[in-house]
Amino acid sequence: MSKNKILGFAAAATLIAVLIVLVALTRSVDLEAHNRIVATLREMKQLDAEWNTEVLRSKTGFSEHYDAVARPLAQLASLESRLEQQTAGLIGREGGDAVALALQSYREVIKKKIDAVEHFKSQNAILRNSSRYLPTAAQELGDGITAAGVLPAEKIVPLLADLVNRSLSYILAPEQSRRELIEGQLAQLGRLPASLPAELAEKARLFASHVETVLRQQDAGDVILGELDVLPTAERIDVLSDAIAGQHDRSLLAQQQARQWLIAYSVALLLALAWLASRLIRSFRLLRRSNASLQKAHAELQESQVYMVQSEKMSALGQMVAGIAHEINTPLAYVKGTVDVMHEQIAGLTALLGSSRRFAWLMRQQADKSDIRDEFVKLEALAKKTVDDAVLEEMDALLESSSNGISQISEIVVNLKNFSRLDRAKVSQFDVREGLESTLLLAKNLLKNKVRIDKEFDDIPNISCSPSQINQVFLNLITNAAQAIPDDREGVLTLRTSRAGTDRVRVEIQDNGAGIPADVLPKIFDPFFTTKEVGKGTGMGLSISYKIIQTHAGRIEVDTEAEVGTVFTIELPVQPPVVDDDAMLIDDEMPLAA
Repeated sequence: MSKNKILGFAAAATLIAVLIVLVALTRSVDLEAHNRIVATLREMKQLDAEWNTEVLRSKTGFSEHYDAVARPLAQLASLESRLEQQTAGLIGREGGDAVALALQSYREVIKKKIDAVEHFKSQNAILRNSSRYLPTAAQELGDGITAAGVLPAEKIVPLLADLVNRSLSYILAPEQSRRELIEGQLAQLGRLPASLPAELAEKARLFASHVETVLRQQDAGDVILGELDVLPTAERIDVLSDAIAGQHDRSLLAQQQARQWLIAYSVALLLALAWLASRLIRSFRLLRRSNASLQKAHAELQESQVYMVQSEKMSALGQMVAGIAHEINTPLAYVKGTVDVMHEQIAGLTALLGSSRRFAWLMRQQADKSDIRDEFVKLEALAKKTVDDAVLEEMDALLESSSNGISQISEIVVNLKNFSRLDRAKVSQFDVREGLESTLLLAKNLLKNKVRIDKEFDDIPNISCSPSQINQVFLNLITNAAQAIPDDREGVLTLRTSRAGTDRVRVEIQDNGAGIPADVLPKIFDPFFTTKEVGKGTGMGLSISYKIIQTHAGRIEVDTEAEVGTVFTIELPVQPPVVDDDAMLIDDEMPLAA
């Protein structure tokens, strides 16, 4: 791949990557995710307010147990976990530090609130236990003092009842004046006679202790509620909401800027594409003109190539002209000798014919018997001589010999005509075995007295091809094989035909020559490559043979070994994919090298 192509691909990849990044930035804000975070924060704030209410209800006694105070803890933990998951993707972005700090501050405050609520639950439980026991303790203490006769009922019972009522009222309204009255009544209770039985004295101390516990736990509860009241849980939620909203606003602003950049970048790309399209249109126009010129040149080149193939044929034929002339001269000698002998025999037959005509004439004229007798004797002698010399049998044999000689001449001429024909012969059914036989006849003089021909022909179907082109391939390979056999070696040329599957035939042409050198083998199908001396080869034989086989949808392979020989293997389809006449013309775009 050229450097310009690599740079072009790199530029295109960069432009596409920038476009993808800008598109991703325009989609970076997830509105649904932000709305879910806002909804979670709203639930947390609502739950915090409800939690405060439940604490107050528990303080005032409207809630008889602490389930309502403890229930928000599980819900709060679930909401906090959900919020952490929802905000996990925000921490690493711009403004994420503010979100993380706000979330951490909220966790610290909510932990303090949980601790304070737990403390409140403990002290409120003590307060409730003491407030519930006060009426019972007052009743037992009053009854005991009255029964012991220490004080009359009208003095001790109103005091105890007043202490109980004021203590319970102090839980609902912890006023300082009420506390002072309670403390004064506790002092009055402490001035009871010292002569109280030990059991009553213990009950008095226990009752006073519960009253003091109510006062103390009420004050402690007020302190805890004060601490809860000043804990800024709602404010921390608001701060967290503001941090998330701020980051969301920045994301929206970045998204808007990315969209503006995307629009500008898209406009620039469209302008660049428009410019490229105009250049491409001009290039297409130039390409069409160039294509028309190339098509014209292609047609001319194809026509030239046909004649180049024809020239290669003529070159091959030229190398065999002397041998072919000798092959034709032998049957011509048969014919000439026959004609000379028959010319000599014609004189006797002419005399016999003349005597027969005279004898017939004398018989018609009823001539003298002596003349008829003399002519008959002469006719009989001539007929006897013709029969004894076997003139007619000899003439028949001579005519048969002449006919064979003329047939040989005719066969050589037909083969020469078929081979020398331009490569525009019609596609027809062809028996490759007959093609090999006719090629051997053309190359007979080249092979005679030098190469022994072994034929191993299996039964194969006819193929659809251009016979003259396939014969040219056979002639090229057989000629090369004969030339590759050293003069001091008994040459053997083996021709084989066989099936190659169900729809292909295989032809092998094997010699026992010197083989093809390893440095030459990769070049044998290259045009104009030859190892022959100047003037003895064009270097186009194997190149044209390769093209012909490729054009017929076949393949040609070579296997060679030094000083052992070479085998050329040809495989041809029985019915090629395209069998029209033009398809059998050699295509100049066909690769030359195997």
